[in-house]
Amino acid sequence: MKQPTSTHFIVTSAIAAMLIILTGCGNMDPNRAETAQAENDEPGVPVETLLVEQGNIRASFNASAILEAEESTDVVPRVNGIIEEIFVEEGDFVSKGQVLAKLESSRYALAVSQIEAELRNVRQELERNQQLAASQLVSADAVSRLQSQLDSLTARLELAKIDLDETTVRAPISGHISRRYARTGRLIQAWQPESMFHIVDSSLLRATVHLPEHALTYIRPGLPADLQLQALPGEQITATVTRVSPVIDSGSGTFRTVLSIENDDFKLRAGMFARIQVHYAERSQVVRIPQDALIRIDNQSHVFVVSENEAKRVEVVTGLQDGNWFEVVAGLERGDELIITGQNNLRDGAKVEAITQ
Repeated sequence: MKQPTSTHFIVTSAIAAMLIILTGCGNMDPNRAETAQAENDEPGVPVETLLVEQGNIRASFNASAILEAEESTDVVPRVNGIIEEIFVEEGDFVSKGQVLAKLESSRYALAVSQIEAELRNVRQELERNQQLAASQLVSADAVSRLQSQLDSLTARLELAKIDLDETTVRAPISGHISRRYARTGRLIQAWQPESMFHIVDSSLLRATVHLPEHALTYIRPGLPADLQLQALPGEQITATVTRVSPVIDSGSGTFRTVLSIENDDFKLRAGMFARIQVHYAERSQVVRIPQDALIRIDNQSHVFVVSENEAKRVEVVTGLQDGNWFEVVAGLERGDELIITGQNNLRDGAKVEAITQ
Protein backbone atom coordinates (compact mmCIF):
# COMPACT_ATOMS: atom_id res chain seq x y z
CA MET A 1 0.00 0.00 0.00
CA LYS A 2 1.21 3.54 -0.89
CA GLN A 3 1.96 6.01 1.92
CA PRO A 4 0.13 9.43 1.68
CA THR A 5 2.31 12.12 0.28
CA SER A 6 2.97 15.45 2.01
CA THR A 7 0.97 17.31 -0.63
CA HIS A 8 -2.11 15.17 0.05
CA PHE A 9 -1.79 15.90 3.76
CA ILE A 10 -1.69 19.68 3.21
CA VAL A 11 -4.82 19.69 1.01
CA THR A 12 -6.71 17.57 3.54
CA SER A 13 -5.82 19.97 6.35
CA ALA A 14 -6.98 23.01 4.35
CA ILE A 15 -10.36 21.41 3.64
CA ALA A 16 -10.85 20.60 7.33
CA ALA A 17 -10.07 24.20 8.30
CA MET A 18 -12.58 25.55 5.83
CA LEU A 19 -15.29 23.28 7.22
CA ILE A 20 -14.61 24.58 10.73
CA ILE A 21 -14.87 28.21 9.56
CA LEU A 22 -18.12 27.54 7.71
CA THR A 23 -19.56 25.82 10.73
CA GLY A 24 -18.66 28.78 12.95
CA CYS A 25 -20.25 31.24 10.53
CA GLY A 26 -23.40 29.21 10.51
CA ASN A 27 -23.68 29.61 14.29
CA MET A 28 -23.24 33.55 14.23
CA ASP A 29 -26.25 35.66 15.25
CA PRO A 30 -27.76 36.99 11.93
CA ASN A 31 -28.94 40.29 13.49
CA ARG A 32 -25.52 41.03 14.92
CA ALA A 33 -23.86 40.39 11.59
CA GLU A 34 -26.28 42.74 9.81
CA THR A 35 -25.66 45.49 12.39
CA ALA A 36 -21.90 45.25 12.00
CA GLN A 37 -22.24 45.32 8.23
CA ALA A 38 -24.54 48.40 8.39
CA GLU A 39 -22.10 50.25 10.60
CA ASN A 40 -19.30 49.57 8.16
CA ASP A 41 -21.39 50.65 5.16
CA GLU A 42 -22.88 53.85 6.80
CA PRO A 43 -21.75 56.89 4.77
CA GLY A 44 -20.09 59.79 6.62
CA VAL A 45 -21.70 63.22 6.85
CA PRO A 46 -20.22 65.39 4.11
CA VAL A 47 -18.45 68.44 5.58
CA GLU A 48 -16.16 71.13 4.24
CA THR A 49 -12.87 71.54 6.06
CA LEU A 50 -9.99 73.98 6.23
CA LEU A 51 -6.49 73.46 7.54
CA VAL A 52 -5.88 75.88 10.42
CA GLU A 53 -3.20 78.44 9.60
CA GLN A 54 -1.50 81.35 11.32
CA GLY A 55 -1.87 84.93 10.17
CA ASN A 56 -2.18 88.56 11.19
CA ILE A 57 -5.28 89.91 12.86
CA ARG A 58 -6.36 93.49 13.56
CA ALA A 59 -9.22 94.51 15.83
CA SER A 60 -11.29 97.52 14.83
CA PHE A 61 -14.35 99.57 15.66
CA ASN A 62 -16.58 100.46 12.71
CA ALA A 63 -18.30 103.81 12.24
CA SER A 64 -19.35 106.28 9.56
CA ALA A 65 -18.95 110.04 9.17
CA ILE A 66 -19.11 113.00 6.82
CA LEU A 67 -15.73 114.54 6.00
CA GLU A 68 -15.26 118.14 7.10
CA ALA A 69 -12.56 120.71 6.45
CA GLU A 70 -10.33 121.26 9.45
CA GLU A 71 -10.24 124.97 8.62
CA SER A 72 -12.82 127.10 6.76
CA THR A 73 -13.98 130.69 6.97
CA ASP A 74 -16.42 133.28 5.67
CA VAL A 75 -15.00 136.44 4.12
CA VAL A 76 -17.04 139.41 5.35
CA PRO A 77 -16.63 143.10 4.39
CA ARG A 78 -15.08 145.39 7.00
CA VAL A 79 -16.09 148.68 5.36
CA ASN A 80 -19.11 149.96 3.46
CA GLY A 81 -18.86 150.25 -0.29
CA ILE A 82 -19.86 149.16 -3.76
CA ILE A 83 -18.10 146.13 -5.23
CA GLU A 84 -16.11 147.30 -8.26
CA GLU A 85 -14.18 144.13 -9.23
CA ILE A 86 -14.17 140.43 -8.37
CA PHE A 87 -11.03 138.42 -9.17
CA VAL A 88 -11.97 134.83 -8.18
CA GLU A 89 -14.67 132.29 -8.87
CA GLU A 90 -15.99 129.19 -7.11
CA GLY A 91 -13.47 126.35 -7.24
CA ASP A 92 -10.44 128.62 -7.48
CA PHE A 93 -7.55 127.99 -5.11
CA VAL A 94 -6.38 131.12 -3.30
CA SER A 95 -3.41 131.78 -1.06
CA LYS A 96 -3.57 133.63 2.21
CA GLY A 97 -3.47 137.39 1.52
CA GLN A 98 -4.49 137.05 -2.14
CA VAL A 99 -6.82 139.80 -3.45
CA LEU A 100 -10.38 138.53 -3.91
CA ALA A 101 -12.28 141.72 -4.71
CA LYS A 102 -12.02 145.53 -4.80
CA LEU A 103 -14.52 148.00 -3.32
CA GLU A 104 -15.01 151.65 -4.28
CA SER A 105 -12.13 153.42 -2.51
CA SER A 106 -12.18 157.08 -3.62
CA ARG A 107 -14.04 158.33 -0.53
CA TYR A 108 -11.62 156.56 1.79
CA ALA A 109 -8.62 157.95 -0.15
CA LEU A 110 -10.01 161.49 0.15
CA ALA A 111 -10.51 161.03 3.88
CA VAL A 112 -6.86 160.04 4.24
CA SER A 113 -5.73 163.11 2.26
CA GLN A 114 -7.91 165.44 4.34
CA ILE A 115 -6.59 164.15 7.64
CA GLU A 116 -3.01 164.33 6.38
CA ALA A 117 -3.53 168.01 5.48
CA GLU A 118 -4.98 168.80 8.92
CA LEU A 119 -2.13 166.90 10.51
CA ARG A 120 0.48 168.97 8.66
CA ASN A 121 -1.11 172.24 9.81
CA VAL A 122 -1.31 171.15 13.43
CA ARG A 123 2.27 169.90 13.39
CA GLN A 124 3.53 173.26 12.04
CA GLU A 125 1.48 175.17 14.63
CA LEU A 126 2.81 172.95 17.38
CA GLU A 127 6.40 173.57 16.31
CA ARG A 128 5.90 177.40 16.37
CA ASN A 129 4.24 177.27 19.78
CA GLN A 130 7.00 175.12 21.17
CA GLN A 131 9.55 177.76 20.08
CA LEU A 132 7.45 180.54 21.60
CA ALA A 133 6.97 178.54 24.78
CA ALA A 134 10.76 178.34 25.12
CA SER A 135 10.76 182.16 25.25
CA GLN A 136 7.71 182.06 27.53
CA LEU A 137 5.62 183.87 24.92
CA VAL A 138 2.83 181.24 25.00
CA SER A 139 1.51 179.13 27.82
CA ALA A 140 2.31 175.47 28.32
CA ASP A 141 -1.43 174.68 28.13
CA ALA A 142 -1.55 175.92 24.51
CA VAL A 143 1.31 173.63 23.60
CA SER A 144 -0.37 170.71 25.40
CA ARG A 145 -3.65 171.25 23.53
CA LEU A 146 -1.86 171.25 20.20
CA GLN A 147 0.01 168.07 21.13
CA SER A 148 -3.28 166.36 21.99
CA GLN A 149 -4.79 167.51 18.70
CA LEU A 150 -1.76 166.15 16.85
CA ASP A 151 -2.06 162.76 18.60
CA SER A 152 -5.78 162.60 17.79
CA LEU A 153 -5.23 163.37 14.12
CA THR A 154 -2.43 160.79 13.95
CA ALA A 155 -4.80 158.12 15.28
CA ARG A 156 -7.56 159.21 12.87
CA LEU A 157 -5.09 158.98 10.00
CA GLU A 158 -4.15 155.42 10.95
CA LEU A 159 -7.84 154.41 11.08
CA ALA A 160 -8.50 156.09 7.73
CA LYS A 161 -5.60 154.19 6.18
CA ILE A 162 -6.94 150.93 7.59
CA ASP A 163 -10.37 151.64 6.08
CA LEU A 164 -8.74 152.46 2.74
CA ASP A 165 -6.78 149.21 2.86
CA GLU A 166 -9.96 147.24 3.72
CA THR A 167 -11.48 148.24 0.38
CA THR A 168 -9.16 145.57 -1.01
CA VAL A 169 -10.71 142.27 0.13
CA ARG A 170 -8.07 139.60 0.76
CA ALA A 171 -8.18 135.89 1.59
CA PRO A 172 -7.70 135.29 5.35
CA ILE A 173 -6.61 131.66 4.77
CA SER A 174 -5.38 129.49 1.91
CA GLY A 175 -7.94 127.18 0.33
CA HIS A 176 -10.59 126.79 -2.33
CA ILE A 177 -13.47 129.20 -2.91
CA SER A 178 -16.46 127.00 -2.13
CA ARG A 179 -19.10 129.75 -2.47
CA ARG A 180 -19.10 133.21 -4.02
CA TYR A 181 -21.89 135.47 -2.80
CA ALA A 182 -20.43 138.79 -3.99
CA ARG A 183 -21.75 140.49 -7.13
CA THR A 184 -20.18 143.39 -9.02
CA GLY A 185 -22.00 146.70 -8.40
CA ARG A 186 -23.61 145.50 -5.20
CA LEU A 187 -23.57 147.76 -2.14
CA ILE A 188 -22.31 145.93 0.93
CA GLN A 189 -22.36 146.93 4.58
CA ALA A 190 -19.50 146.48 7.01
CA TRP A 191 -19.70 143.30 9.11
CA GLN A 192 -22.97 142.28 7.48
CA PRO A 193 -24.19 138.73 8.31
CA GLU A 194 -24.00 137.63 4.68
CA SER A 195 -20.45 136.93 3.62
CA MET A 196 -18.80 137.71 0.30
CA PHE A 197 -16.97 134.37 -0.08
CA HIS A 198 -16.60 131.07 1.74
CA ILE A 199 -13.12 129.52 1.70
CA VAL A 200 -12.39 125.89 2.59
CA ASP A 201 -8.91 124.58 3.31
CA SER A 202 -9.13 120.94 2.16
CA SER A 203 -5.47 120.08 2.70
CA LEU A 204 -6.42 118.68 6.11
CA LEU A 205 -9.82 117.07 6.66
CA ARG A 206 -11.44 115.66 9.76
CA ALA A 207 -14.03 113.01 10.46
CA THR A 208 -16.03 112.96 13.67
CA VAL A 209 -17.32 109.55 14.79
CA HIS A 210 -19.28 108.45 17.84
CA LEU A 211 -18.05 105.16 19.29
CA PRO A 212 -19.75 102.96 21.91
CA GLU A 213 -18.97 103.40 25.58
CA HIS A 214 -16.99 100.15 25.91
CA ALA A 215 -14.53 101.40 23.25
CA LEU A 216 -13.29 104.24 25.46
CA THR A 217 -10.76 101.91 27.11
CA TYR A 218 -9.08 101.17 23.77
CA ILE A 219 -9.28 104.44 21.81
CA ARG A 220 -6.47 106.98 22.21
CA PRO A 221 -4.84 109.69 20.08
CA GLY A 222 -2.41 108.36 17.50
CA LEU A 223 -4.32 105.19 16.57
CA PRO A 224 -4.56 104.47 12.82
CA ALA A 225 -7.81 104.23 10.88
CA ASP A 226 -8.90 103.29 7.35
CA LEU A 227 -11.59 105.05 5.32
CA GLN A 228 -13.69 103.74 2.45
CA LEU A 229 -15.45 106.40 0.39
CA GLN A 230 -18.47 105.97 -1.85
CA ALA A 231 -17.00 108.56 -4.22
CA LEU A 232 -13.69 106.64 -4.51
CA PRO A 233 -14.55 102.92 -4.54
CA GLY A 234 -11.62 100.58 -4.09
CA GLU A 235 -9.27 103.23 -2.69
CA GLN A 236 -8.04 102.91 0.88
CA ILE A 237 -7.58 106.23 2.68
CA THR A 238 -5.67 106.40 5.97
CA ALA A 239 -6.42 108.62 8.95
CA THR A 240 -5.21 109.18 12.51
CA VAL A 241 -7.11 109.66 15.76
CA THR A 242 -6.30 113.15 17.04
CA ARG A 243 -8.88 113.93 19.73
CA VAL A 244 -10.92 111.73 22.07
CA SER A 245 -13.66 113.15 24.26
CA PRO A 246 -13.46 112.00 27.89
CA VAL A 247 -17.24 112.40 28.31
CA ILE A 248 -19.87 109.76 27.51
CA ASP A 249 -23.14 111.06 26.09
CA SER A 250 -25.79 109.78 28.48
CA GLY A 251 -28.47 109.73 25.79
CA SER A 252 -26.67 107.70 23.14
CA GLY A 253 -24.04 105.93 25.25
CA THR A 254 -21.29 107.04 22.87
CA PHE A 255 -18.28 109.34 22.98
CA ARG A 256 -16.91 111.72 20.33
CA THR A 257 -13.71 110.88 18.47
CA VAL A 258 -12.06 113.12 15.86
CA LEU A 259 -9.80 111.77 13.11
CA SER A 260 -7.48 113.78 10.85
CA ILE A 261 -6.96 112.95 7.16
CA GLU A 262 -4.04 114.32 5.16
CA ASN A 263 -5.25 115.56 1.77
CA ASP A 264 -2.30 117.33 0.16
CA ASP A 265 -3.39 116.26 -3.35
CA PHE A 266 -6.95 117.55 -2.74
CA LYS A 267 -8.40 114.25 -3.94
CA LEU A 268 -10.92 114.25 -1.10
CA ARG A 269 -13.63 116.84 -0.62
CA ALA A 270 -15.48 118.08 2.41
CA GLY A 271 -18.96 116.57 2.51
CA MET A 272 -17.95 113.08 1.31
CA PHE A 273 -19.48 110.11 3.14
CA ALA A 274 -16.97 107.66 4.61
CA ARG A 275 -17.12 104.27 6.32
CA ILE A 276 -14.40 104.14 8.95
CA GLN A 277 -12.46 101.42 10.75
CA VAL A 278 -10.55 102.58 13.82
CA HIS A 279 -7.86 99.96 14.56
CA TYR A 280 -7.11 99.58 18.26
CA ALA A 281 -5.08 96.32 18.41
CA GLU A 282 -3.00 94.19 16.06
CA ARG A 283 -1.21 90.84 16.42
CA SER A 284 0.88 88.84 13.97
CA GLN A 285 1.26 85.11 13.36
CA VAL A 286 -1.62 83.97 15.54
CA VAL A 287 -3.94 81.00 15.04
CA ARG A 288 -7.10 82.31 13.40
CA ILE A 289 -10.30 80.75 12.12
CA PRO A 290 -13.27 81.99 10.08
CA GLN A 291 -16.31 83.12 12.02
CA ASP A 292 -18.58 80.54 10.32
CA ALA A 293 -16.68 77.68 11.97
CA LEU A 294 -17.34 79.00 15.47
CA ILE A 295 -20.34 77.77 17.48
CA ARG A 296 -21.38 79.78 20.55
CA ILE A 297 -23.67 78.33 23.21
CA ASP A 298 -24.19 79.90 26.66
CA ASN A 299 -21.09 82.07 26.44
CA GLN A 300 -19.02 79.02 25.50
CA SER A 301 -17.32 78.61 22.12
CA HIS A 302 -16.44 75.38 20.37
CA VAL A 303 -15.57 74.04 16.94
CA PHE A 304 -15.40 70.64 15.26
CA VAL A 305 -12.24 69.15 13.81
CA VAL A 306 -11.76 65.95 11.83
CA SER A 307 -9.81 63.14 13.50
CA GLU A 308 -9.66 59.69 11.85
CA ASN A 309 -12.76 60.43 9.76
CA GLU A 310 -14.75 61.43 12.82
CA ALA A 311 -15.95 64.81 14.07
CA LYS A 312 -14.32 65.85 17.31
CA ARG A 313 -15.75 68.70 19.38
CA VAL A 314 -13.09 71.09 20.70
CA GLU A 315 -13.63 73.93 23.18
CA VAL A 316 -11.77 77.09 22.14
CA VAL A 317 -10.90 80.46 23.70
CA THR A 318 -11.13 83.38 21.26
CA GLY A 319 -9.32 86.71 21.27
CA LEU A 320 -9.39 89.56 18.77
CA GLN A 321 -11.89 89.70 15.92
CA ASP A 322 -10.96 91.03 12.49
CA GLY A 323 -14.04 91.12 10.30
CA ASN A 324 -14.94 87.46 9.68
CA TRP A 325 -11.81 86.11 11.39
CA PHE A 326 -11.31 85.24 15.06
CA GLU A 327 -8.07 84.80 16.92
CA VAL A 328 -7.94 81.46 18.80
CA VAL A 329 -5.98 81.80 22.03
CA ALA A 330 -6.39 78.16 23.14
CA GLY A 331 -7.87 74.93 21.78
CA LEU A 332 -6.48 74.72 18.25
CA GLU A 333 -3.10 74.42 16.64
CA ARG A 334 -1.77 75.09 13.19
CA GLY A 335 -2.50 72.16 10.85
CA ASP A 336 -5.73 71.01 12.55
CA GLU A 337 -8.45 70.07 10.04
CA LEU A 338 -11.27 72.45 10.95
CA ILE A 339 -14.86 71.85 9.84
CA ILE A 340 -16.23 75.10 8.42
CA THR A 341 -19.44 73.91 6.73
CA GLY A 342 -21.95 71.36 8.03
CA GLN A 343 -20.82 71.49 11.66
CA ASN A 344 -24.04 72.86 13.18
CA ASN A 345 -25.85 69.47 13.12
CA LEU A 346 -22.87 67.33 14.06
CA ARG A 347 -22.39 65.35 17.25
CA ASP A 348 -19.11 64.47 18.86
CA GLY A 349 -17.74 61.31 17.29
CA ALA A 350 -19.97 61.35 14.22
CA LYS A 351 -18.52 59.82 11.08
CA VAL A 352 -17.74 62.47 8.48
CA GLU A 353 -16.55 62.68 4.91
CA ALA A 354 -14.25 65.68 4.64
CA ILE A 355 -13.93 67.88 1.59
CA THR A 356 -10.86 70.09 2.09
CA GLN A 357 -10.78 73.57 0.59
